[in-house]
Amino acid sequence: MGWHFKWVSAAQTDFNYDYHVSFTPETIRAGTVFYNYRTVETDDDEREGVSVFYKDEHGGIFHTYSCFARGIDMMNGTYQYLDLVPKGRDEDVPEGPQAWVRHHDRYED
Repeated sequence: MGWHFKWVSAAQTDFNYDYHVSFTPETIRAGTVFYNYRTVETDDDEREGVSVFYKDEHGGIFHTYSCFARGIDMMNGTYQYLDLVPKGRDEDVPEGPQAWVRHHDRYED
């Protein structure tokens, strides 16, 4: 279609704190954080989120979209497959909804 757009990362910036998906140790110690447009309890220092911006012809930048938590499921193809299998995401565990996530080198033997 001839579309061109930049993908950018928030790594090494304050962006994730500004958009309430990363939390400081002080905030976590306080017991609650602001995430997904509400105050929630967590001991995680980061949660999932996606934001979209538009830059107009005059250089103005507009925040056009954000989603968090279950709203980003469409961004992770793994969820689509897990939702098809008998145990699904197997989220009925006390550790939380993303307890099933493991890095390739962090599985138990």
